[in-house]
Amino acid sequence: MRLMRLIFLTLIVILMMGNAAYADNSDITLEDIQEGLVFCREFPVSLKVDGETVVTDVPPVIIKERTLIPARAVFESMGSQVKWNEEARLVEVGLGTSTVQLTIDSKIAFVNGVQVPMEVPAMILDDRTLIPVRFVAESLKCAVDWHDLSRTVILASPEINGNTTISAISFEEDSERYRIIVQGENIIEGVKSFAYDNPYRFGIDIKSAVLALKEDRLKMNNDIIKSVRFSQFEPNVVRVVMDLEEKIAGRVSYSPEKESLYIDFNKDQAKIYEELGEVTLDGLDVVDWRATEKLVVIDPGHGGKDTGSQAIRDGVEILNEKDINLDIALRMNRMLQEAGIRTLMLREDDKSISLYERPALANAATGDLYIGVHNNSSENPNANGVEVYYYSKEQESDYGIYTKELAELVQKEMVDTLGLFDRGAKSDPAYAVLNKTQMPAIIIEGAFLSNTENLKLMMTDEFREKYALTAAKSIICILNKSVND
Repeated sequence: MRLMRLIFLTLIVILMMGNAAYADNSDITLEDIQEGLVFCREFPVSLKVDGETVVTDVPPVIIKERTLIPARAVFESMGSQVKWNEEARLVEVGLGTSTVQLTIDSKIAFVNGVQVPMEVPAMILDDRTLIPVRFVAESLKCAVDWHDLSRTVILASPEINGNTTISAISFEEDSERYRIIVQGENIIEGVKSFAYDNPYRFGIDIKSAVLALKEDRLKMNNDIIKSVRFSQFEPNVVRVVMDLEEKIAGRVSYSPEKESLYIDFNKDQAKIYEELGEVTLDGLDVVDWRATEKLVVIDPGHGGKDTGSQAIRDGVEILNEKDINLDIALRMNRMLQEAGIRTLMLREDDKSISLYERPALANAATGDLYIGVHNNSSENPNANGVEVYYYSKEQESDYGIYTKELAELVQKEMVDTLGLFDRGAKSDPAYAVLNKTQMPAIIIEGAFLSNTENLKLMMTDEFREKYALTAAKSIICILNKSVND
C-alpha cells in the first residue's frame, strides 16, 4: 500500500508539473516535491489559526524548507476572501486592505498590485491549491510562527479596522504643480475621481475611510485652486473637493506604501488644453478636460528576443509581430497625446519586457487604462480577422471604465474601419496583463500574420495607421464617457 501511495503521489506531481501553463519554477524539481510529500506524511505538520487547530482535507507540505498550506480552508477561517480563477490558474487572497495574487507554479506574486518574487510557488496537489504560508500571511499582515517540537504553523489574524482613518490633508507647491496630500493611517484604496463644470470642481471619493479632522477645508490663494473642502460624505466614504478657477483636472497618485494620496494640478494645464483646439490633425475629437489627467498605458506586445508571431514565406522571415506592434503603438501614442491624453509607453524601442513586468509597470504608474497592442497567428492559414480580449474586474466602477464595453467598441470600430472578419470581443482572464493589472485592461489582436490576405494588409502603412486611429478613437470615446456618466 505504501508503495502504491508513493506511485500515486508521483503521478499527481508529474501531471501537476506537466500542466504548468504559466510555469516559473525551474529550480523546483520533481524530487523536491516528492521528498516533501513523503517527509510530511511521516512527520505531519499541524495548523493553528488564532489559537484554534484547523484540520484540512489536504495536509500541509514542506518543499525546500517552505511550508505550503491549503489556501481556502485556512485563510477563510480568518475572514479572508479567497478566489480561484480556473482559466488563469490564479488564486487571490484578500484580507482587510491587502490582496495577494498567486499564479500556480509561478514564483512571481502580486501584492497590492506590486510584483514580488517568492522562493516557492503555489501548487495544486490532490485537486487543492496550496500556497506558501509565510509569504502570504505576512503579505496580509498576519503574524506567523513555527513551533518546532509539535511541528505546528501558528497564524494570528491582524487587527483589521474596516476603514482607513484620514488623519491629515495638506498642501504644497513647486515650480510645476500644486499638490494636495491626503494622509491615511493605513493603505488608501478604492478611490474614485470626478469633475464638474459650472462651477469648475475636481474631487475624489475615498472608500472605506473615516475622516479624523476638526477642520472641513483648506484656504487657498493661487491661480488654480480656490479652496479644498472635505467631509464624511457617507458613513464609509470621505469626499475631498477642489473648487477651481479654471477647468483643470487633477492627477491622482499614491506614495509607494499607499498610505498617502496625492492630487496634483499642473500649472500649465489650462493653457496646454486651450491650445489643443477641438479636433486633432488626424480628425480625432480632443478629450473632455475632465479626462485629461487619466493615464493610458500602451503596451506594444513582445519585444527584444521575444519576436511574437512571425510571418515566414519560403523559409524567409517577412515580418515579426513585435515590430508591427511597436509601429502601431507609437502611432496610437502620438494620436492620443495630440488629443490631450496622458500616456505611458511600456516600450518605445525593441527591448524585452517580461510577462509579469508589464502589469507591474502599469500598476506602479497608477494607470487608468491598459491597452495591449498585438497581432495574431494560427497554425490554420485560413484563420483571419480581428478580436479583442478583456477581463472585467470588480473595481472598474472606480475608474468609470468598463472593459466589456470598451472591447466591444474597439472590436466594432476595427471591423468597420479595416474591413476584417469579426472574431468578436472575448472575456479571457488567463492573460497576466488582464488579471494582474489593477486598472481596466484590454488586448487588441489586429490581424493574422499567418493569413496571406491579412499579411498583405499588415505590410501597408494604411493598415497600421487605421489600426492606431481606430483604437485611439475608441479610447477617447470611452474616456469621455467615464467622466460624463
